[in-house]
Amino acid sequence: MLKLSGKVINVFTQEGGQGKDGSEYSERHKVQLMGERSLPNGDIQMDLMDLTIKDLSDWNDMQGKDISIDIGAFAPSKGNIIYFVSKGSKPQLAAY
Repeated sequence: MLKLSGKVINVFTQEGGQGKDGSEYSERHKVQLMGERSLPNGDIQMDLMDLTIKDLSDWNDMQGKDISIDIGAFAPSKGNIIYFVSKGSKPQLAAY
C-alpha cells in the first residue's frame, strides 16, 4: 500500500455512457489531487492525479486542503500505471 499526499483541487461526478467497444459504464465520482514529484535533477514537478472515489461526502469538505490517502497501484501494460483509492480508505488532513 502507498500513501499519497496532495491538495484536493476538485471533486466531481463523471457521467456514465458507452465506451468505444459499445460497453455501457455507469457514472463515477472523481477527485483531483495536486502533488509534488521530485525529478532526477533535483527540481520539483507538480502533478495532477485523478482518482475514482466511492462517496463524494468524504471529499466535499476537503476541497482546497492538503490531505493524505492510502492508495494502491497496478500496471496493466508497460509504461501505464493506474492508481486507485484503497478500499475503506478515507482522506485525512495532512500533518506537516
